[in-house]
Amino acid sequence: MIHSIFSKESFLRWVILGFAVFLTLEIIYFRYSQAQTSFTPTYLQTLTEADQLYLDGNVEAAEQLYRQVKQPFPEESNSVDDEIITDPEQLSGANGVYWREAQRGWERKLEGATLVPLRLLVEKQPNFLPAHTLLIKALREFGQEEEVLPTIETAVSQFPESPDLTRLQAEALADDNQYLEASIAARQFAIVYPNHPDAPEFAELADDYFGRFRRDLETELIAAGIINVVVGGGDQAIQLAPLLLQGESGMGMRLASAELANRRVVNDPDIQEYVNSIGQPLAELMGRNDFEYEFFVIEDSSLNAFAYPGGKIFINTGSLMAIDSEAEFAGLLGHEIAHSVLSHGFQKVVQANLLASLGQTIPLGNLLNLAVLENSRRKEQQSDIVGTRAIATAGYAADGLHTFMTKLRDRGRSSTPEYLSSHPVPEDRVRYLQELIQQNGYNRYSFEGIERHALVKQRLQDLGVS
Repeated sequence: MIHSIFSKESFLRWVILGFAVFLTLEIIYFRYSQAQTSFTPTYLQTLTEADQLYLDGNVEAAEQLYRQVKQPFPEESNSVDDEIITDPEQLSGANGVYWREAQRGWERKLEGATLVPLRLLVEKQPNFLPAHTLLIKALREFGQEEEVLPTIETAVSQFPESPDLTRLQAEALADDNQYLEASIAARQFAIVYPNHPDAPEFAELADDYFGRFRRDLETELIAAGIINVVVGGGDQAIQLAPLLLQGESGMGMRLASAELANRRVVNDPDIQEYVNSIGQPLAELMGRNDFEYEFFVIEDSSLNAFAYPGGKIFINTGSLMAIDSEAEFAGLLGHEIAHSVLSHGFQKVVQANLLASLGQTIPLGNLLNLAVLENSRRKEQQSDIVGTRAIATAGYAADGLHTFMTKLRDRGRSSTPEYLSSHPVPEDRVRYLQELIQQNGYNRYSFEGIERHALVKQRLQDLGVS
């Protein structure tokens, strides 16, 4: 009987022991979490010493110090289930049968004999890339147009590195007369995967599709008799169609001007020089030299940053004060620049279907809100990839964005920083950033930049800004 085994004294001893173990585990977790997300004075001092060694050219000694205080990431997990399969020989028995049946149906151009086994295969073996590609081709061949784009979007989200899927996506969008969307899809691939042998082809496709978009829109505007309408409509409203003809840079300038009219900008030369000294070199690494990048520090204590089309980046002073290093700040800036470079804000405006009436006047506030709405998971990952690659290439500690996002995640448990409303940071997002750094071999133990960022925070305090 349980009662005979556990006396009151024995029971109390087990309770005390269990509580002690619990406290020990909590302390271990807390220390690990603190090492990852909270820069204590000792931690900061060690990183500052390491930074000086790095600047003096003693990179090896600097790395040793960085490693002393920065906890290593947990071991990378390699899930077989997540690995992309391209060889039909790797399929299990039933899935192999589905693939062979689908191929036979495709060869004979039999709709049901092709689509039924393909849909089953995609459901049972979602990491088998050829099934997705053939399913998309079959849907187009058999006239299932309403399914084509949603199916492609699902496949591209799962296999973003596949040039074949991206090519199919761009073609399907163009077939649907969505030339601007086709241009953006092609350009995103070229930017996210610049070393891929097909990247130049996608860059050319992007320019070609954008040219078609402009020509079609100009034709429609002329037909509607509004080609000579001046872009503007006052301070509170704007005609979207003529603005789109000016491209991302034109839209970004207009939106940034409207934003600045309602914000207090920190024009201190020291602050501006600091932000530009980090932001401009990062922007040069992003592959969109057609933008004029501008960085605006806004006097606002909330933790937030956002990007408008054409390279117009806004950072609240609250973000600068919450950050503890140049690497962290570079991570935040790199992520926001990437949103602009990848046309995410521009794309959201287009996807809002505001072009239904070409001559309609749209409240300017609607455009401002649209451009900074919450991004999809795929868009966030695209910006993570491009931004993290840029900060690693620039020589900063590659986990700058990871550190910032971990802080945000932890803050979000007790409050909701404004940044989280448009940049959600679930636990798997933090893990994804960790895996991104590990898989690409980016260096976490490089320059942090503690001292200069501390001086910037002190300067903001001296200016009475927080």
